Amino acid sequence: MNALIKRSTVPLAPQLDYFLIDGSGSMKSKWWDTLAALDAFASTLRAARATSHGIVSVFSGRSIQILQRDSLLADWKTFAEDPLASTWQGTPLYDAINLMGRHLQELNPTRCSIVIVTDGNENESKTSVEQARAVLDWCRAHGWTVTFLGADFNNCTSSTPLGVACAASYNVWGNGVTLTVNTLSPVTVFFAQSVVPEPRTWALAILGLGAAGAMLRRRRAAALAGA
Repeated sequence: MNALIKRSTVPLAPQLDYFLIDGSGSMKSKWWDTLAALDAFASTLRAARATSHGIVSVFSGRSIQILQRDSLLADWKTFAEDPLASTWQGTPLYDAINLMGRHLQELNPTRCSIVIVTDGNENESKTSVEQARAVLDWCRAHGWTVTFLGADFNNCTSSTPLGVACAASYNVWGNGVTLTVNTLSPVTVFFAQSVVPEPRTWALAILGLGAAGAMLRRRRAAALAGA
């Protein structure tokens, strides 16, 4: 597993992109598509010279906060070179939100986009839903955006009790995903260079990147099968 990294004490850029990713056992089958989406997103921002501090924290029942990226997004290694890892246990979503809130309180970024990726309902947390919602309400009070992405899962059922409307909750790998990186890259770059994106803009960008990653992997598999 990737070693824990030293936490930043101040953001290295005006924009902070914080990814909170479910590392439960059921995410194993979606893991590489998730990483492909993150790689494509980071590549887009690097190509446009957009400055953002990116943090990736993976959570599961055994380890609630595994920080595996915490630096300028331009300095990230690709996830193909240095993949994210997990202990593949339960889904302590509320505990993970609680720890993320404490981390963000330390960093106090000027602008922040929070993206929470999960493929199932909360379990195993000691933090209550009311406490987790209070953390996200505090984030929203700072003008930061909070978006839920369901990895082949209708995340509306998880996001609504936390104060996140269904309009800001998306099923990333569900049926009907037809957006592409080429279509959405300009949108992604725009919000990284200017202001924190609206949740819908952020989610649509990730939808397209995830779909493109899955498409590329299917093409590779077909090419290997025909070789």
